[in-house]
Amino acid sequence: MIYNKVLDGSFIVRNATPEDVIRMEYVQAQCFPTLHESELMNRAHFANHIKVFPEGQLVVEKDGLVVGSASTFRCDFPEHEHTFLDSCDNLWITNAHKPDGDRMYGFDMGVLPEFRGLGLSREMYKARHQVCRTLGIKAQIIAGMTSGYGKVKDQMTIEEYCERLEKNQLTDPTITPQMKAGFIWIKALYDYINDPESGNASILMYYPVDDNN
Repeated sequence: MIYNKVLDGSFIVRNATPEDVIRMEYVQAQCFPTLHESELMNRAHFANHIKVFPEGQLVVEKDGLVVGSASTFRCDFPEHEHTFLDSCDNLWITNAHKPDGDRMYGFDMGVLPEFRGLGLSREMYKARHQVCRTLGIKAQIIAGMTSGYGKVKDQMTIEEYCERLEKNQLTDPTITPQMKAGFIWIKALYDYINDPESGNASILMYYPVDDNN
């Protein structure tokens, strides 16, 4: 374990352990009710993530229960087009993880609905940044789910949606907090994920690691 931080005496952000995987499965199901079942992770997936890359798996704990989690693997910069399942080796990460990769690909993060709005996702991004710094990783990479795009996908392209988000003309339940956390837009990803709420789209983003953040 290389990360463990107590927040305001109420929450603990720490590396995940095998004992956490049942609760991580529960968090996943509660956080992504519209995600296709083929893209939902279960306890076996989380257990394998901890085995393959223990430093990169995080949870938020309150009163002994996991209420949030974040999953990652190490990689090089993704040059080619890819889907969610492509990126993470069909949820297992075994063949996606590169032990010497200079990027941390964050492919999952969730906080139980009753604990949202408390800044817990941002704390997990901060925790991942500290892990990156400890391991000499250059940046976090994410494919942020465009959770609000499904409602307007018939009115604009995903690129137009991205531009409006950047100009603060729109807000997105997922992308806007990620931008506030420090992530920078790279490009839109069509048909990245099987989720009608996001219009099946995502935005590839990065957050560089340096001594000032």
